[in-house]
Amino acid sequence: MKSNTLLLLSSLFTVVSAYGTDSAPEADRKAILAMAGKYKVHFHFQETFAFQPGYELTKPVDEDAHEWVVVAVDTPRRIELQHLLVVGSATVVHHWRQVWTYEDMRVNEFQGNNTWKTRVLSPEEAKGTWTQLVTQVDNSPRYESWGRWSHDGADRWTSADTYRPLPRREYSKRKDYEVVAGTNSHILTVNGWAHEQANTKLHLTSDGNKPIARENGLNTYVHDDKFDFSPAEKYWASHQEFSNLVASEWEEVIARENGYKLDDDIENSGLRDEIKDLERAKLPVAETKEKVREAIGKFLKKSAVATK
Repeated sequence: MKSNTLLLLSSLFTVVSAYGTDSAPEADRKAILAMAGKYKVHFHFQETFAFQPGYELTKPVDEDAHEWVVVAVDTPRRIELQHLLVVGSATVVHHWRQVWTYEDMRVNEFQGNNTWKTRVLSPEEAKGTWTQLVTQVDNSPRYESWGRWSHDGADRWTSADTYRPLPRREYSKRKDYEVVAGTNSHILTVNGWAHEQANTKLHLTSDGNKPIARENGLNTYVHDDKFDFSPAEKYWASHQEFSNLVASEWEEVIARENGYKLDDDIENSGLRDEIKDLERAKLPVAETKEKVREAIGKFLKKSAVATK
């Protein structure tokens, strides 16, 4: 089973680029791979100013967690880092995944309203860049952008302006905005790495997008060799194959569709429940792959916005 899956993944992760199949710059690859490891994480988000009269800034959000960031896929032009969140002493959450692709000319951009649309970059725009696709906990796409790594004084990648879904911390609490627009930066530090965000919360209307508030985000990942990450290690040993299979099915969707809409709820997801059921079923790889494809297809809809 394992050998067949590796062959499947190898074929799916072959990246076709206008610049051939040469390896990506080694400095870029080293910087991405350096984000793997076992970390104590601090999440900080703070609204800094309002755009609308009478708007009251929300209280800052500060949370701590422990995450193991593991290399799920490593090829010359594509690297995938899976985040595993350890809650308490034993519970493991299959968290988000970073999918990095070198000189990728197709960017799966979030549009709001559970809709994604492909932006096609020209060879000149894509040259030397990396796309970063961020996934949900079920490996479905959340948002994607592109940018270049810089190694002048610090190892840093900064995205283009990007639309993202509402963060989980506000998804069920806020009805006054629909997307977060902003930039993401990943920067290596002396004891790990940091994820910086500069966000604008936007209300989408037919008359144009209305900014609500500005927000800064800073998530710091500090190496932690004292915390017991063995639950995450055990989890990944038994879940890696299925996780990568689902990720590969979504990669096929992104490569095939110029746009799509999910007929589902991002947080209360019927698709997520079906994916969990399929993992528990422990079917043969070929059957699992087919049923995962069917489950995704059931929730995947064409969209007027996505197909323009």
